[in-house]
Amino acid sequence: MKITYEADMNQYGAVIVAAGMSKRMNQFKQLMEVGGRSFSDRVITNFQRCGVKKIVVVTGYQADQVEEALAPLGVEFVRNEQYETSQMFDSAKLGLARLEGNVKRVFFTPVDIPFFLEDTVRLEMTRKEDLVYPICHNRIGHPVLFSGSFIPKILSYSGERGLKGALDSLSSQNTCFLPVDDAGAVMDMDTKEDLQYAIDRQNSRLMRAEANVTLVNSQGFFGPETFDLMKEIEETHSVRKACEAAGLSYSKGWQIIHSAEAELGYRILTRRAGGKDGGSSVLTERGKELMELYEELSRRVERQAEQEFCNLFSASSLFPESSREKKVRS
Repeated sequence: MKITYEADMNQYGAVIVAAGMSKRMNQFKQLMEVGGRSFSDRVITNFQRCGVKKIVVVTGYQADQVEEALAPLGVEFVRNEQYETSQMFDSAKLGLARLEGNVKRVFFTPVDIPFFLEDTVRLEMTRKEDLVYPICHNRIGHPVLFSGSFIPKILSYSGERGLKGALDSLSSQNTCFLPVDDAGAVMDMDTKEDLQYAIDRQNSRLMRAEANVTLVNSQGFFGPETFDLMKEIEETHSVRKACEAAGLSYSKGWQIIHSAEAELGYRILTRRAGGKDGGSSVLTERGKELMELYEELSRRVERQAEQEFCNLFSASSLFPESSREKKVRS
């Protein structure tokens, strides 16, 4: 199936609640690792691979440890200091308050549903309804996607059933129950048995091919690092702020930009001098077109790489036995 994506990924945000104490699992779920990656890492990475930039993680229990582990992923943190006595909805409100006024569409998920697929996120992005629930095996799953215009009313909601009650009170008839082929979207990791089943079921989907695109002239000049830097400049209108967000030195950021412009033969940024912050920078029209085409090329290459990986490896004995497709429990 061909999926058409929204052009402006900056309109999307995500709230991930990772504040709880994991009493039923009796283990620290937020940083529990499966295949070398933690629950939190998996959820964040799935959103980022789909172009979601504004990601807020709500922490609470062992917040320092969680934030230190996840800081390299470039997400924002909000702490629920009352995590021992509050509900998930209270944590959700804290995260949504951070995004209020900054996004048009919001994904929400607790951290203990870490095995949903990127394809589910991308499919939800194609929908225009104010509220989108992924559905698998007749069960509502995560992540849920809803309009950013809902945030103020959610923050003031005091009715029953937490976030679900708030969303149901706002969505009216403009709700999509979206069928997805994604058992991970409805897999709650509440017990050790849940975890083991999820590992067995999802291992086959964790092995994948990843392809990064670099544009080359006399040398490589525009790849993922350049794209991410330009995205930050587009959002902040500041090369300095963009470099800080991307983890680059200011001089390195300008070196990347100048190298790209030298290979292209035209400007991709317009510099405006002055102002208390030292002026601003905006993408030129050619720069914007370059970004759009590069992003589309990257998507096509990634999808083709995934398809070729499946064609070559799916029937191979190189896969462990646990990665073979198993019957999904209902």
